[in-house]
Amino acid sequence: MTKPKDDHLHNQFVGSNRPHVLMITNHGIHQWEFIPGLPDTGGQNVFVNQFTSKLADLGFKITIVNRGGYEHPTTGEMHRGIDYYDKHQRILYLEDGDETFIRKEDMDSQTPKLAKFLVTQIKDEGIPVDLILSHYWDSAKVGILFNNARGEHIKHIWTPHSLGAIKKRNMPPDTWDDLRIDERIENEKWIVPQLEGVAATSSLIRESLKNDYGSDEPYFLPPCVKTDRFFYRDVGADHDVWDFLSETTGLPKDDCQAAKIVTEISRTDKTKRKDVLIKAFAKVHEKLPQTLLVIAIDKTEKELAQGLFDLIDDLDLNNHVAAIGNEWERLPFLYSVTDIYCSPSVMEGFGMAVQEAAATRVPVVGSNRIPFVEEYLLGDDVEEQAFDDMTSGPLRIGEGGIVVPADDVAGFAHALETLLTDETLRRKTGECAYHITVPYFTWDDMTRRFLREAHVSLPL
Repeated sequence: MTKPKDDHLHNQFVGSNRPHVLMITNHGIHQWEFIPGLPDTGGQNVFVNQFTSKLADLGFKITIVNRGGYEHPTTGEMHRGIDYYDKHQRILYLEDGDETFIRKEDMDSQTPKLAKFLVTQIKDEGIPVDLILSHYWDSAKVGILFNNARGEHIKHIWTPHSLGAIKKRNMPPDTWDDLRIDERIENEKWIVPQLEGVAATSSLIRESLKNDYGSDEPYFLPPCVKTDRFFYRDVGADHDVWDFLSETTGLPKDDCQAAKIVTEISRTDKTKRKDVLIKAFAKVHEKLPQTLLVIAIDKTEKELAQGLFDLIDDLDLNNHVAAIGNEWERLPFLYSVTDIYCSPSVMEGFGMAVQEAAATRVPVVGSNRIPFVEEYLLGDDVEEQAFDDMTSGPLRIGEGGIVVPADDVAGFAHALETLLTDETLRRKTGECAYHITVPYFTWDDMTRRFLREAHVSLPL
């Protein structure tokens, strides 16, 4: 049996009469302190921790399940054992005998060993499991194999976050083999009929579950915002966020404070289209020199990061781009000094970073591939605006944001310029973005609704 890191909390957890939830998030590097930029580690990890915290508040005890057995890429420690957050929340690291990190696309062959490890662990502890909640296809497969190996069946609800069928439509054919798209779709089609329910994080995923996978009525469980973390703060001139931006860009602090700031925070991945944003910002900066781009670039993604740094250099933007790494603690303050949040991403399950910015009263410019922007921030009052140099159609200017056709550099430049040059529109759009997001997309409201629809009773 895997050893816990805290015997006292372990005894409290095992001895508790609370209903026990297995929260399976198999791939990536899951831990209590989220570190952006780690491989296969992003919005899903934040989602799981925040969802888990709310379930604990509502009276459950939760075992988060994640693949371990290899060295953590940042700390060098072996990623194994049981890590307790408190007496109601813990992470169990599964092991399969392979001491290397394995990307999510290659996880299929590992799932039987991981499920076997999980069966042994739960059996040895002697505590019942009342509900399985899984995330992404590999986690669902571990949950099904775990369920099949036991004498009694446990209700299992899957939240895929993204789907192979959608990714296949959005990605070029020459990427399909490397991403193992067809194998993924085959797994997803095998998974759906074996579950008691599927939860969609967006209407795009809901429609794909219905049309591509035959799921009847998916539940709705989108990412939500922790409003005690993401809210507008009045950041004074003496706050260290200004020193940080000055040090990162080489600009005087006064120049940073005077600049209009465009921000993008996400992992460094080709699907995030950071190059599109940098090129669009260059066009805007030529017209509006008092502008600054804050963009997350993870240097460990060496080839892609170097290409982005070369692009910044080629466009002569070195002193006007703050290329930042992991700024988890500083992030709410960065959003609070941001004038526009911009994401050209072409592959989002929902759009959590966009949502966090919106909760901070920041207007959003996003691609038409981001469900939260398309389905919610646009709202009902939408104006189309076309420009001759755009290649893919008009801008759609909505209530809480502007939607730009994916990969249209000129379109993103026009959208940024539209908001940067109209303060009234910018403030109005930011306020609308906030009211669209809060309170509907908060964890308490959404979790209670999800449990009620899934016929899961709250503990007495």
